[in-house]
Amino acid sequence: MVRNYIRKTDRQSWDEKSMESAIMACYNKEMGYRKAAVSFNVPQSTLERRMKKYKDTGDPGKKNNTFNILGLGAFKTVFNEEQENQLVNYIKAMEARLFGLTTKEIRLLAYQLAEKNQINHPFSKENDQAGLDWMYNFMKRHPDLSIRKPEATSAARASGFNPTAVGKFYTLLSDVIDTHKLQASQIYNVDETGITCVPKTQSKVVACRGRRQVGALTSAERGQTVTVEICMCADGSFMPPMLIFPRVRSKPELVDGAPPGSWAEVHPSGWIQSDLFLKWFEKFIVFSRASYTNRVLLLLDGHATHTKNIELIDKAREAGVILLCFPPHCTHKLQPLDVAFMKPLSIYYCDEVKKWLREHASEHRVVTHYQIASLLGKAYLKAATMTTAINGFKATGI
Repeated sequence: MVRNYIRKTDRQSWDEKSMESAIMACYNKEMGYRKAAVSFNVPQSTLERRMKKYKDTGDPGKKNNTFNILGLGAFKTVFNEEQENQLVNYIKAMEARLFGLTTKEIRLLAYQLAEKNQINHPFSKENDQAGLDWMYNFMKRHPDLSIRKPEATSAARASGFNPTAVGKFYTLLSDVIDTHKLQASQIYNVDETGITCVPKTQSKVVACRGRRQVGALTSAERGQTVTVEICMCADGSFMPPMLIFPRVRSKPELVDGAPPGSWAEVHPSGWIQSDLFLKWFEKFIVFSRASYTNRVLLLLDGHATHTKNIELIDKAREAGVILLCFPPHCTHKLQPLDVAFMKPLSIYYCDEVKKWLREHASEHRVVTHYQIASLLGKAYLKAATMTTAINGFKATGI
C-alpha cells in the first residue's frame, strides 16, 4: 500500500458538516439546490443525491451510515469517523487505567472492533489483527496519540521503581477508592501462575558431607505447564481458582481434589487466552457481586495481552467493575499476590509433589495432569489464608 498517497483531484474535498448544513437548508426550503451548493461549497449533484436519500430515510448521512462517506477510489478507511473515534476512546480509556498498549495490541483492538461491529475489513483473520499500513495511517489521522518505546524489563527491574509511574498508580488508586468509597471487601487482585508436574522450587536436603551430587525424586524430566488463575480480596477472601490444562478436551476428573469451587478449562498451550479470561471474568462478576450500586476494583497486570480486550472493557463497564493496572515491571513489589501469596503456594506445591512421589516410589509412578489438581488443592489450602491476603494488600500499601 502507498503510504504517502497524493490526491490527483479535488473530488470530495468538501467538509461533511457543510454537506449536512446544505441538506438541511434545502429540506427546510431556505435555499434551492444551486444556491445551497454555492453557499456551502459542496457539489450540487451530490447534494441532490443525498437530499433524495435523506427524504427516504430521515438521516442526513453519517449517523446510520446511509451514505458512503468513507472516501473515494481504493483508499477507503475501514471505520467511519464515529467508529474510529470509538477506537480512540478505548485506547485513551485503557491508557488512563495504566494498560500499556503497543502498536501490535492496538492492531488487535482494531480487529476486535471490526469483528464486533460486523464491518467488512481487509484485516488478517489468521493473526486477528490489523496491518501495519492501517496502523501507520491511523496514527497519521490521530496525531494526539503517540508511540513510545517501553523500558526493557531487565533494566527496569534492576533500576527499581519508576517513581513517576508508581506515583501515578497510587494517585489513581486513591482517586478510585475515595470517589466510590470502596471498602476492603470491594478491592481484588487477580493474576496467574504456572505449575508443572516437575516444580522448579526445590527444598534443600540433608546428605553425607563430601558427597558431590545429591539426588531427589522428581516426576519426570520435563513437565507441561498448567495455568492457575488466582484472585484474592483485601478482606482476606479468595475466589475459587480456574485451572487451564494443556489439552484439547476437558474431563471432570481433572479437577478431582482441586480447591473447592475450582473449575477446569483447556487450551493446547495451557496458557491463559483472551476468551478464557473473559470466562473467568464473568464468574468474577458473580463472585464479587459487582453492580452499579456495588462497584468493585480489580487490580491486574494490564501488560498481559489477554487483558487488552475490547469485550473485557465493555463487560467491566456494564457490570460496575473498575479495572486498574499496575505500572510495568513493578508487580513483583506492588502486586499483593506476588508479594504475599505466589511464593508460599509454589513452596507448598513442591512439598506436596515430593511427598506424593515418596509415597508412590515403589510403584514407579509419575505426576500427571490427573494428580495436579489434588496436589494443588492441598498446597492452596495451606497458602490461601485470610492473614496472607490481608498482609499482602497491607505490604503494598493498597
